[in-house]
Amino acid sequence: MTKGWLIDVDADLENNCIISWIKSKSGVEKFVDDEFHPSFYVHSPLPDLKALESELEDDERVRSAEFDQKRLWLGEKESRVLRVTVNDYSGLWELAKQVDERGDFSRHRLFNVDLSIPLRYMLDKDIFPMALMEVDHGLRVLDDAWSIDYEIPELIMIGLKVEIDGTGKIPRWGDPISKIQAGDHILAEMGEKELLCRLMETIREIDPDVIYTDGGDSFTIPYLFHRAGLDGIKDFHLGREKEDVSMKTGKSYFSYGQIKYKPSPCHLMGRIHMDRDAFLYGEIGLYGLIELSRLSRIPLQTLSRATPGTAVTAMQIRQALEEGTLIAWKKNVPEAFKTAEELLIADRGCLIYEPVVGIHENVVEIDFSSLYPNIMVKYNISPETVLCDCCKGVKNRVPSVNYNICVEREGLIPKVLRPLIERRMEYKRRIADQAYSGRHRMYAERASALKWVLVTSFGYTGYRNARFGRIECHEAISAYSREILLATAEIAEELGYSTLHGILDSLWLELPRHGDLDFLCSKIYESIGITIGIEGIYKWIVFLPNKTNGAGSLNRYYGLFDSGELKVRGIELRRRDTPPIIKMAQMDMLRELAKAEDADGFHRCIPDSIEVLRKYADMIRGYECELEDLVFTSRISKSLDGYDHFSNNVASLFQLRQEGVELSPGQTVRYIITNSSSRKPFRRVKVWELADGSEQYDREKYLFNLMKAGESLLLPFGFTAHKLAECMKTTSQTTL
Repeated sequence: MTKGWLIDVDADLENNCIISWIKSKSGVEKFVDDEFHPSFYVHSPLPDLKALESELEDDERVRSAEFDQKRLWLGEKESRVLRVTVNDYSGLWELAKQVDERGDFSRHRLFNVDLSIPLRYMLDKDIFPMALMEVDHGLRVLDDAWSIDYEIPELIMIGLKVEIDGTGKIPRWGDPISKIQAGDHILAEMGEKELLCRLMETIREIDPDVIYTDGGDSFTIPYLFHRAGLDGIKDFHLGREKEDVSMKTGKSYFSYGQIKYKPSPCHLMGRIHMDRDAFLYGEIGLYGLIELSRLSRIPLQTLSRATPGTAVTAMQIRQALEEGTLIAWKKNVPEAFKTAEELLIADRGCLIYEPVVGIHENVVEIDFSSLYPNIMVKYNISPETVLCDCCKGVKNRVPSVNYNICVEREGLIPKVLRPLIERRMEYKRRIADQAYSGRHRMYAERASALKWVLVTSFGYTGYRNARFGRIECHEAISAYSREILLATAEIAEELGYSTLHGILDSLWLELPRHGDLDFLCSKIYESIGITIGIEGIYKWIVFLPNKTNGAGSLNRYYGLFDSGELKVRGIELRRRDTPPIIKMAQMDMLRELAKAEDADGFHRCIPDSIEVLRKYADMIRGYECELEDLVFTSRISKSLDGYDHFSNNVASLFQLRQEGVELSPGQTVRYIITNSSSRKPFRRVKVWELADGSEQYDREKYLFNLMKAGESLLLPFGFTAHKLAECMKTTSQTTL
């Protein structure tokens, strides 16, 4: 009998079994379960179900076809369905597709088809990743997924880095390996085949549980397997068993107004490959991933490449299945009919108080703790509760949109979110408690993970492809948020505060001379019933204008807290595509401005901040900048042939194509501007990976970008990019 932690679960599609890896104090053991058989469900008129049952009796892929009673949607009564259990894991999808094609959608619906096999297994066995387990003839969990003080194993972790012997800066599949670093072990000065064999030996000796890479999915791991294949190494693997690393290309997808790119994942057998380039790892770290993995039942290796929405959906699926509700394969929840007037009223977002442009003293920023998730919980907003049939006559209705919400039963979404909100509040309490100082980082990463899930849960209510999305939920939440923000501002103003800006779940208020923030927060809580927090008190804050129309820009500001910390939003410093030289200049300007204690002091610091700008302008004019500080990083939205107009991105993609490199939408290019007015790809920019250090940059273009960055900070005080450029021509210090 073994006790240990479940570090990974995977499906062996070839042998139709589940493989679990258990980390104990003596090492890692493999546990194989060949008695698990996944199922999907079919609903149609009874005669059709009986006919289907007869047809499937002789299908060798089918283990059994039995009638069952399940809910087809949240809150519905149970219906008769046919449960089809398969022998062949890989054949489940094909069989479901064939069954689906036998009837039209209105008569023939399938459920639980596209759930991953590991998720099905863990939900069926009521186990979860990183759980403390007891292994005998089966797996028995000794842990509680909702425990706060859960123990995690001491994982052995190493980094893996590969250096390539190539002729250019862009690595290619055909370039041989020159050096490999695995943890503290450096492998070099030997033939490539020996390098790869030594790498396998080294990893076997270290026996790591986690292997970190930078860009491992997009290049490093598939490249190693490709080179091993060329060198004739048939059993090359980096996991605890041989794995089949996919050489598939990644995919481009659209998310929140941006085209993004996701490389094909490279999973290792029995080990956790953690690509540090993956979004979620970068946001929440290892502790945060472990937290979400336990709660969502998604294996750590898979979750690290997923989105927060994937995690919250998995939690919703678990809750629905526990309640006997099936997961529709092709969801069909139509939007309720609305007149043009009703659509106009419902189709609105959050309430916005346009910011008052300029500098303000003694400003407090308050925000609601997880406002939108709290609204969903407090007002019971869920797809099956909004506009429910059982409570059409209730008097309390959603403001402005007039939707009724069920008062008979709690909805799925509140059931899922309530414990997450409480859990995050407990982590935040512990972060503030010095008694837990040694665990602050761990609690911070866990709280961050839950924040991402809670934030995403709101967006997914209005996402048409979400498992439990419904636009009326999204509209109801927005309606409540508008009322709450409006009521909060009214309470504050009654107590003598002035509203300077408000958006989503935050308000910026000018403090009255004798303002009592604790009293303000208690009054708001009494009225709203949702906890409000103090983000901070600013010595001064500058709300910036929209450069096109001069109105207050909703998400562009900078300010100095009374703690001495700067908060910056929406300017070049925060943008990923800004060259380092521009970021450094803006940061140094802010440091000068941060010497001010109040608005008068701020105005006195403006000339010194302009002198900082002059220093950087002189560097650019004198070609004194390091080339690496001039690199733009830009995400492409199309492939090269998809662009209609010539641009820096097009010039970069053309250069890469000449080198045999094709990028997909969502990937990034890095380049230096060499001649911004040129219409020739090789003169306009230089792709950074192709640069040899002899390039001369377009100093006028970089000066223009520098002045625009200065304008971003100082425009409310009359300093346009043109005026700043004029200031740069003089040698005397700028005065107001």
